[in-house]
Amino acid sequence: MPPVVLHIIPAIGQGGAERLLSDIVARAGRRAEHRILTLTDMPAFFPYPGAAISSLGMRRGRVSPWALAQAARAVRAARPAVIHAWLYHGNLLASLLPRGGAPLIWSIHNTTLPPAVSGLTRAVNRAGALLSGRSPWRIVYCAPEARQLHEGLGYAHGPGLVLENGVDFSAFAFSVRARERQRAAWGLEDGILAIGCASRFDPQKDHAGLARAFALLDRPDARLVLAGAGCTADNPALMSALVDAGVAGRTLPLGPVDDMPAFHAAIDVLAIGSAFGEALPMVGLEAVAAGLPIAGTRLGAIPNLVLDPAHLARPGSADSLARALRAAAETYGPNRPAPAALARLERLRARYDIGAVADAYHTLYEECKTACKPFQIPGVNSVQ
Repeated sequence: MPPVVLHIIPAIGQGGAERLLSDIVARAGRRAEHRILTLTDMPAFFPYPGAAISSLGMRRGRVSPWALAQAARAVRAARPAVIHAWLYHGNLLASLLPRGGAPLIWSIHNTTLPPAVSGLTRAVNRAGALLSGRSPWRIVYCAPEARQLHEGLGYAHGPGLVLENGVDFSAFAFSVRARERQRAAWGLEDGILAIGCASRFDPQKDHAGLARAFALLDRPDARLVLAGAGCTADNPALMSALVDAGVAGRTLPLGPVDDMPAFHAAIDVLAIGSAFGEALPMVGLEAVAAGLPIAGTRLGAIPNLVLDPAHLARPGSADSLARALRAAAETYGPNRPAPAALARLERLRARYDIGAVADAYHTLYEECKTACKPFQIPGVNSVQ
C-alpha cells in the first residue's frame, strides 16, 4: 500500500501553493495516497485527482477549539505516514495536533510581510519561528530567498531545505492559434499591446500601484488584462483604483481564468507588481514557458525570471514599475518567443520542470518513512 500523505492547507482556491499541491497530487502515481484537509471551505480551483478532500469550515481570523478537535479526528482517521502542512496557518495548526509519530513537513511560499498584514498572521509567523526547531521534521521553502529571510527571523536552520516551484513547460508553450482565439474573445485587435497580470486581488499584489504604472505608460493602444480572484467589475475596491488611475475604460477585469496557457499566449507582457512577500511566483514560471517578457518588482526570485534588469522595478513605486513595463514592452513580439526568451527558457526548464519538482516531493515523502514510527494512539506530539 502506498503511504498516506495528509496535506493541511488553509484553502484550495486559486494560488501558487495550491497549484503546486494540485500538480504533486496529479503526479503521484502509486507512490502516495494523498488526502487534503482545508481550514476553510473555499471551493477547489484546481483539480486534485484521486485525493479525498475535507474541510474544517473555519472562518478567517478565528480560532476554533471545535475545529482543532475535528482536525485531530481527521488525522486519526487518515493514519498518515507523513503530514504536509502548507503556509503559516496550516503549519501552526498541524503543529498543535497529535500526530501519532508521523513526521511533519512545513511549507513556506512567501518572503516578507508588510506592516499592514494582520496581527494574527504576524503572531502565527512568530509562533512558527519558536516551534521550528522542534515541531517540523522538514521546512520546505519554495525559493532560496524565502529560506534566507525566514531563518533570519529565527526559523531553525537544521530542518530547512529548498524545493523550488515548477510548471509543465510543454503545457504553456506559445501557440499562435490560442493567441488569436483568445484575443478575439477579448475583443483585442492586432497591434493592441496587452499587459496582463494574473493574481488574486490582495494588498500584496498591489493592483492599485499597477493601475497607476499602466496609466504612466501613456499608451492609448495598450490594454490592462487582469485575471484572478477578485479581479472583477463588481469589486468596488478594484474599480475605484482603476477609476482613480484613469484606466478603467482600458482594463479587462476577467476574474479567475481556467485556461492560463491561452491567457499567456494572448498577452504581450506579464506584470508582477507585488509590493511585498513574493518568493517564486508560479505565474512567472508560466510566462517563462510561454516566452513572455516579464516586468516585475525586485522581490524573491523574480529577478531570475526577467529578460533584462531594466524590466525590474522597486516595490511600491508606480514610476519604477512604469519604466519596467515600458522596457519590457519594447521586447515583445506577437510571434514569440524571441531569441532571448528561448535562451531563458532553456536555462530554466530543467530547474523548474514540474515533473522533477513532483518527483522531489515524493522522494521527500519516501524519506519520511524511515523517520516515521508506526501510527500510534494520538496524544504523542513529538517528532525527532
